[in-house]
Amino acid sequence: MLNRLRFFLAINVSKFVKQILRLTGRKGTTLPGAIALRICPDILSHFGSKLNGNVVLITGTNGKTTTSNLLTHFLRKDGRAIISNSLGANLIQGIVTTFLDGYKGKAADGQAVVLEVDEATIGKVIQPLHPNAVVVTNFFRDQMDRYGEVDTVVELVGNALKKAPDHTMLILNADDPLVSSIAPEGKRVIWYGINSSDFSAEDHNEVKDGKFCRTCSSPLHYTQYHYGQLGFYRCLTCGFQRANPDYAAERVRLHEEGILFELKGDVGRINSPALYNVYNALAAITAANLMGVKREVLREEMSSMATGLGRMERMNIAGKHVMLTLVKNPTGFNQVLSVVQQETRPAHLVVVLNDHYADGTDVSWIWDTNIEKLRKMSRLQRIWATGTRAFDMGVRLKYAGFGDITEVMEGDIRTVDHALAELPEGHLLYILSTYTSLYAIRDHLLAKGRIEVEAKNRASVPGSA
Repeated sequence: MLNRLRFFLAINVSKFVKQILRLTGRKGTTLPGAIALRICPDILSHFGSKLNGNVVLITGTNGKTTTSNLLTHFLRKDGRAIISNSLGANLIQGIVTTFLDGYKGKAADGQAVVLEVDEATIGKVIQPLHPNAVVVTNFFRDQMDRYGEVDTVVELVGNALKKAPDHTMLILNADDPLVSSIAPEGKRVIWYGINSSDFSAEDHNEVKDGKFCRTCSSPLHYTQYHYGQLGFYRCLTCGFQRANPDYAAERVRLHEEGILFELKGDVGRINSPALYNVYNALAAITAANLMGVKREVLREEMSSMATGLGRMERMNIAGKHVMLTLVKNPTGFNQVLSVVQQETRPAHLVVVLNDHYADGTDVSWIWDTNIEKLRKMSRLQRIWATGTRAFDMGVRLKYAGFGDITEVMEGDIRTVDHALAELPEGHLLYILSTYTSLYAIRDHLLAKGRIEVEAKNRASVPGSA
């Protein structure tokens, strides 16, 4: 009885706090959850029991938000009511807040839950939520000030998977040896990966976090690279090797301004030319299949997939073309640079480097990126470095050979506005931002677009001033 009272008190108090935060213009993605946890520490177990395990958790270094948003989209198109932390609040406080916002009580029958979960948090939620499925995307060095070397993160997630309920399906990236290494014995594992692709790593010396076998420490032998440590690998000493994927993308190739691939006789099309989004799509499609999304629904939605929300997001701001994307670690940054390098239009870059807690306070990772690959790009016009560590990025760009076209500027929004004002017709502006500026820049660009469109419409009305 006391636990039930705590549960309902936590919900009501937290919802009141949420309303106050909204009135003050704040999103309130974490504080309500933190308060709920103080009142009812086992609140997630209550939610887990009421949702009958109809939950998918998505974890890993890169791709959590895109994968969870794609899966949420597939499920909604299949007629499901969804609870999802679409804005990426993936620590335990944010996850609790997500439930507080989305849980419908007795009306929750049939609700599905799709949550991206921080790698250090997955072990805290996997048992109370007893999920249907857990997706692991990949492992790369990321926020070393919080987690240390990548092996620490691999161990955190590996230990969490061992605690997964017996009914939980583990959806793992077969192409990442670090992910493969933590597949627990006795659990149901579903593999996804890329079997054939027109893409190949241009530089095999780019950062690869899984160069060595985690079983015997011998170097891994590769017959094909996709990027980072992802590809076809085998340990010649102990026999550890890439699993044969249950869901395998074939004939991955560029198409117009995106990517095409084939999967079990269906065609997938993504509006982003970045190879990593094929993995995100594969993970989401695999989970959607296992969650029972109807084949005809999935086939239709696969044919036009949008990454959105600052993940290679295309925007048109008063006729000027912008690509907005998150960068937060060497491997992800290198993949974004590969996309920029393919650009056929004259391109300009704004690089926002912050060192707030959510970004990672250690920005030394920028020296592990292969910015030098852009030297081959004749159409690169201007670069602006901004953010709390703008001068660090400016130095990095200078050493990469771009000092003559780089300007360091204070104020991320101010810099974006300046770059847009300077952008010639027919050119493209790439905005590469670490986490804490990403959504503020996105909101600003969307508002800027609306204001300018509305002003134009008013001017076209007869008699307007």
